[in-house]
Amino acid sequence: MLRIVSGVFCLVLALLIVTLPSSAGSRDAEAFLPTIYVTSWGETLALDGSGLYNEVAADVLANVPGAVNYNIMPFRRAQVRFFASGNSCLYPASLPAMVKAGQIKDPENYLESAGVFNARTHLFVRAGETPPSSLADLSGKSVAYPNGSVVRGLLEGSGARLINVNDEMDKAEMLQGGRVDMITGGFPGVALVFAKLGGKTPVYDPSFSLYNVAVTFICHKTYENEKFLKVLNGAIEALAQTPEHLERMAAVNMLQNVIARASGDDAYAKTNLKAPLRPAK
Repeated sequence: MLRIVSGVFCLVLALLIVTLPSSAGSRDAEAFLPTIYVTSWGETLALDGSGLYNEVAADVLANVPGAVNYNIMPFRRAQVRFFASGNSCLYPASLPAMVKAGQIKDPENYLESAGVFNARTHLFVRAGETPPSSLADLSGKSVAYPNGSVVRGLLEGSGARLINVNDEMDKAEMLQGGRVDMITGGFPGVALVFAKLGGKTPVYDPSFSLYNVAVTFICHKTYENEKFLKVLNGAIEALAQTPEHLERMAAVNMLQNVIARASGDDAYAKTNLKAPLRPAK
């Protein structure tokens, strides 16, 4: 009798050993919640969920089934949380830009979504002044840039006095008020900020840009995030075809054209007039 009971106990124990990992794995898969750390920057990406970048992300995520933890934080804090997590995503971002700036040294450990739209970053000066045409022109100049941005890595060693700023409207006001010689700024954000701020349009040198990239979602390379990005990419492609998105981006392009023309960048202005911004391929 004792042998029978012992044998039954061993059989039950063996079944538990076989089935428990599978059951736990199933629960873990069901419990996975994609987490996106979002770098708040003010007018175009605010902590309250407003701004162009938030609007576009909301339209994309509306077509992603299931819940997503869209976690908006101050710029630098969001980046710190992203790098510390090991399984989250970051938006808005660019893997090539972060690699170039030295923020990411192991790109093989990250995944990147399709582009949401294109972004160009320049150095802007006040109207009537001469914008820099190379990094050599920055020596002895004061340059305001977003706290935690990849542009710091690109500007270090230029001889410029680099000033980090936590809000894009503050940065624009610093330029207009003469508190800095120039600021870094990217399309489409800078066009929206200066349109709201008013005053004379800042200018840049069309031949000199810090980078020209697609704005994306970057995720740590995990099995769950690979599946999430496949769904996310489908939602990004679908967004490109919606009349509401095309209308919104056409309005943004009109604002960009004002700054492009003031800077003598006629080719860029004409290109934008012909075709609204679409998600980058």
